[in-house]
Amino acid sequence: MQEKIKNVTRNLLIAHGYHKTTFGVIAKALQITTTNIHYHFGNKNHLVEIVVREYVAEAKKNHSIIWLDTTTTLEQKVAQVVAYNYRLYRKYNLDDKGKHPWSLIGRLRLESDVLSDAACRSLASFTETMQEVISQAVEYAWQQGQLKADTPRQDLVFLLTNLVDSSSAFAQDAGSFARLEQFFTSFSRVVLSVYTREPHGSDAKRPE
Repeated sequence: MQEKIKNVTRNLLIAHGYHKTTFGVIAKALQITTTNIHYHFGNKNHLVEIVVREYVAEAKKNHSIIWLDTTTTLEQKVAQVVAYNYRLYRKYNLDDKGKHPWSLIGRLRLESDVLSDAACRSLASFTETMQEVISQAVEYAWQQGQLKADTPRQDLVFLLTNLVDSSSAFAQDAGSFARLEQFFTSFSRVVLSVYTREPHGSDAKRPE
């Protein structure tokens, strides 16, 4: 029952936000009593904290797998991020023109003023982790000779981090996922292509 409560709560939070996700709404969706929810999670803030923490942990894990993969280029990583976001998007939108929220992180950032400190820290940790793993990905690409010597790596990390971090808000504001995909693609063509070197085998690696 705990998992069912958390799953329904996550979906309701994404769709309707913090204020409209009440114990009554959750109980009605599961056809249980609010007492049952109180028994498992105590109060609403505690339930939301758990749901947010687990959601963010999963998102950080999935993004880390993409960005820390040493077998892919930066351009391929960007494409994989788009594919990952699209899978999340389609859970809550029947087509590419849907405008429904699809990310718990993006949705609850709009209501951070009413969230507990623990929930806010969880949301903030996503940005911190994205900056960390993207920084490692960019540095690895540079060390392997995939990027030119004069690549402004910190600027590249900054742009990629903000692009990934604001994906859900960008797609929702644009009213379609296609605009987000186009933005990622344009970034790869305009920015990454400027600093990406053509592969020349192992001799392309930079000296230690």
